[in-house]
Amino acid sequence: MSRKGMSLQPVTIALGANLGERRATLEAALNALRALPGFEVGAVSRWHETEPVGGPPEQPRYLNGVLLGRTSLSAHELLRALQAIELCFGRERSVPNGPRTLDLDLIHFGELRCVEAGLELPHPRSEERLFVLEPLLELAPERILPLSGQTVAARVAQLRASATPRGAGALIACSSPQAAQPVLAQWRAQGLRIGFVPTMGALHEGHLALVRRARQNADRVVVSIFVNPLQFDDPRDLERYPRDFSNDTRLLESAGASLAFTGTLEQFFPPAQGGVRRIDPGPCAQGLEGALRPGHFEGVATIVERLFEIVEPHEATFGQKDFQQTLVVRDLARRRGAPRICVAPTVREQEGLAMSSRNVFLKPDERRRALAIHASLRGAHALYASGVRDAGTLGAFLRGALSKEQLEIQYATVRDPEVWTPEEPKGELANAVALIAVKLGSVRLIDNWVLSSPDGGL
Repeated sequence: MSRKGMSLQPVTIALGANLGERRATLEAALNALRALPGFEVGAVSRWHETEPVGGPPEQPRYLNGVLLGRTSLSAHELLRALQAIELCFGRERSVPNGPRTLDLDLIHFGELRCVEAGLELPHPRSEERLFVLEPLLELAPERILPLSGQTVAARVAQLRASATPRGAGALIACSSPQAAQPVLAQWRAQGLRIGFVPTMGALHEGHLALVRRARQNADRVVVSIFVNPLQFDDPRDLERYPRDFSNDTRLLESAGASLAFTGTLEQFFPPAQGGVRRIDPGPCAQGLEGALRPGHFEGVATIVERLFEIVEPHEATFGQKDFQQTLVVRDLARRRGAPRICVAPTVREQEGLAMSSRNVFLKPDERRRALAIHASLRGAHALYASGVRDAGTLGAFLRGALSKEQLEIQYATVRDPEVWTPEEPKGELANAVALIAVKLGSVRLIDNWVLSSPDGGL
């Protein structure tokens, strides 16, 4: 609530706690601020777990966050209110930088600049503290910081680069590609090698394996999380595709990613810049997925081209599970001259089922029947290893193995991975990949196995 008729000043407040029930205390402090006359709570970051900075050794870890609010109180009135809330939660000030049940710091108060006893604005050390800037990055990545003149995103990138070793550091999460670009520009200016993993979110171990693979050849790994409507031919599939950016960023941080960004179609393709510019996916888009999902690979090529423009990676990592897509992307990268494309092996569940965001929709009986996909691929691999090279014979084996489980087969076939053809080739193949797409109820699953490879990978 605010005092009627009085102008409201935008404020930034940092919250922290490292004693007691930290999360409960921080949530209770937010409620106290919501009840404070003359104050409005706006956006609030997620809680970040951090190491203590300064003070006595062996302190517990902190939970930190930032809120953006508005107030009709004066700076001194607000400061006194924050100190009163701290006191209510048992804050002790006897030890400088010591452990505390609650810490509320006034970081910014409009454009006010002042240096007085007990009140200095902007907070003099706020732009040195990642435990303040990283939560603020979630809420206002493009805000210009008053002391350094940098955006929040650029300042975070600078501090992380100077303070952490290769590939280390907390994840920077950006809500738009525009917010991510200052961070990327900073890294490029520092000569850091950037790896890139494009995803549609709903992340699982297969995606995290791509991140870990990308880290082997990069100083910083960037991940895009965007459910691209351009590559969905079925609006129902687009609508039901799982989305959980918060959980995805948590998983990415654990895997060692440095930056994750998302956005809307309009943010990726601003109308002022001409909107969507559709890209020809090339000859590898013909047949199989391209035939079953008209326009799919055009949507893939269009968003991947745009992502490459935004990130400018040295290397991009894709999963083998989307085999035909990897051919389209490699062709795209060749045409534009960059980046290098790395294809990582398919990650599988314990029973052999390829990991997919769609697996969560399988009913128990459908999951059991889906195991026939992997079994048929391994069977074709054994057949190929025994000397059978005829494409027609290998394809017929796949279809026969799958039909025993009454799967709805969309395709089960082989191709030469070096010379892509829309239709199944004739005769013997020196190089062969088996490819499968099936439906179980409403769930569509794809998988593949490079028969001419000892382990099924590229």
